[in-house]
Amino acid sequence: MPVNLTFYDGAGCIGGNKILLEDGGAALLLDFGTNFKAEGMYFDEFLIPRSIFGFFDLLALGILPPLKGLYRPDLEYPGVWDKYSGHNLFREVEVQGILLSHAHYDHCGHFSYLREDLPVFTGLTSALTCKALQDTGGGSRLQEICYTVRREFKDGMLRATYYRNCPHEQRTYRAFYDKAAIPGEASAFWARCDSSRGLNCRPLQACGGEIEIAGLTVRFWPVDHSIPGAGAFGIKTTAGWVVYTGDLRLHGKKAFLTRQFIKEAAALKPAVLICEGTHPQAEKPVTEDEVLANSLEVIRKSDGLVIADFGPRNIERLLSFLEIAGDTGRRLVLTTKDVYLLEALRAAGEPGVPDPCVEERIMLYVRPKAVRQKWEEVLLERFKARAPERVVDARAVHSDQGSYILCFSYYDFHALLDIEPCGGTYIYSSSEAFDEEMLIDHRRVRNWIDFFGFHLYGTLGRDREKSGFHASGHIHGPGLEEMIETIKPGMLVPVHTENPDFFHRFEGRYPVVFPQKGQSVAVG
Repeated sequence: MPVNLTFYDGAGCIGGNKILLEDGGAALLLDFGTNFKAEGMYFDEFLIPRSIFGFFDLLALGILPPLKGLYRPDLEYPGVWDKYSGHNLFREVEVQGILLSHAHYDHCGHFSYLREDLPVFTGLTSALTCKALQDTGGGSRLQEICYTVRREFKDGMLRATYYRNCPHEQRTYRAFYDKAAIPGEASAFWARCDSSRGLNCRPLQACGGEIEIAGLTVRFWPVDHSIPGAGAFGIKTTAGWVVYTGDLRLHGKKAFLTRQFIKEAAALKPAVLICEGTHPQAEKPVTEDEVLANSLEVIRKSDGLVIADFGPRNIERLLSFLEIAGDTGRRLVLTTKDVYLLEALRAAGEPGVPDPCVEERIMLYVRPKAVRQKWEEVLLERFKARAPERVVDARAVHSDQGSYILCFSYYDFHALLDIEPCGGTYIYSSSEAFDEEMLIDHRRVRNWIDFFGFHLYGTLGRDREKSGFHASGHIHGPGLEEMIETIKPGMLVPVHTENPDFFHRFEGRYPVVFPQKGQSVAVG
């Protein structure tokens, strides 16, 4: 029986990876992320999938695959499988585990719908980051990637159970970690519950750098990406090794991790390389050191308020601006979500991550709110108890604008109305707009910048960043070529890409398969 790879998403698009690997009776998922472009065709911030119908809306629109046995029974609307049992992709599956490459929503966002007893195998940092994302999440979209709220069918709808009767149920996570036991600080963070609902905690377990799942040997390699804890996987199947890159790069500060992965993956002589290809058109990427140097030069010349706008989980960028704050005599002002994520990363043992309550260059911004979530109240109490002098509000920032670098982005703009900046510097240090919705968001960003008279550095819109204020999280063209030619796979399968033309150059040396959504590819 051949090994089969079925690509339910992530094929011919960027993000949303959902890959099912089957070998005899063994079945593993490689990521299960949100395809933001596909969802954006039907939904926006206010028109969202209806949680009262479980996973029905996304199933009906072809965004989730019709795989019976994969999803949470409490999100299964009565009769849903009677309706979709005739779908050409419908079948029953029994999956033994999910391999999560990293904690970006386009790789883990649709975990919310998966059975909570399916074990998730990932790096320790990614596990705690997932916990932090859900702890500090909000909004109306289902974001139950780490623990779930049980639903019950009542009055024709799936409703959340009463919080006093039913605590959160934690998903089973196992962390690739090179010691026998998870550190106490990480275990304590994993069990943390700042919620009146409570938490049935399933302890986080360590599984070394290699584990056997349903008879398949699975190997994990840490790689460099724009979020800490990213990893690649190798799965030893009956047809040979299948290697999955996840997202990675060769121009970050931890590029040595990616190079080590490439070297060790090549030694396995894999039958298949499932390879990301987000930015193959980039010939020479901007590096993090260049971002730091360029931003430092600009901020040194600025005597007003500085806004640093970058991805919410790009800790490497945060640390760059923290260094700049020290070099320019400023303080780095973080939001409560930033501080909570730093706490998670410290619990995971990520090197170089400061304790925000101890680091003198870090300030915590407190905005006026009618109601705060419990996690935020507890964090504020914790921070104020240890560093009350480093809690600032709009009035404090307004009165001394040249002393701060604010780590703000799109959803923080209300605070600018309270701060009332008098001009200043706005460094856009994030990715280009890759769809119409992001393009509209960028136009709004530009309007805010113009309204307050900021000088913009960085690139808004669809143009790729060339001014040196953002380093991509993805491998560039020459790096892709180096990786593929070093690993020399028996078959090359590009995913997470809208640039298939780049991969045609390898067709004379390796079979290149461009998967279609829902298509199975046989290995061996």
